[in-house]
Amino acid sequence: MLAFEAPRASVSVVIPTLNEARNIPWVLRRIPSYVDEVVIVDGRSTDNTVGVARAIRENLVIVDEQRKGKGVALRSGFAAASGDIIVMLDADGSMDPQEIGWFVAPLQHDFDFVKGSRHVTGGGSEDLTRLRKAGNRALTGLANAVLHSNYSDLCY
Repeated sequence: MLAFEAPRASVSVVIPTLNEARNIPWVLRRIPSYVDEVVIVDGRSTDNTVGVARAIRENLVIVDEQRKGKGVALRSGFAAASGDIIVMLDADGSMDPQEIGWFVAPLQHDFDFVKGSRHVTGGGSEDLTRLRKAGNRALTGLANAVLHSNYSDLCY
């Protein structure tokens, strides 16, 4: 009797960038080998972010986004991505790309959505000002009330 093995889901990583030439090498070099596609959505960088990224990883999908905003960049990147699973990753290195597997694994086992948090064991942030912390707390509280959810960090 032959065992049936389900095919592995393909993984795309979408990275919005704006003047991240200094950070993008660290991020791209740490992306796991099982990631099938990396989509860079560049928002008019003036520091050669795209050139630096291409020097690190040749097989990038580059989306040149002229409109402003991270939300626009993410929607453009999601539209360009071809993977079964799409992971959004910031270009500033605030998340270690080698942690992608922690997010992908649940999605391959009946989860529809997985997100990170700076407020779990091992999490944190060095650049979270009091104002941003208060805003994140308020937005997370509102989302939890409306969605009947229990997020600890909506903005990460």
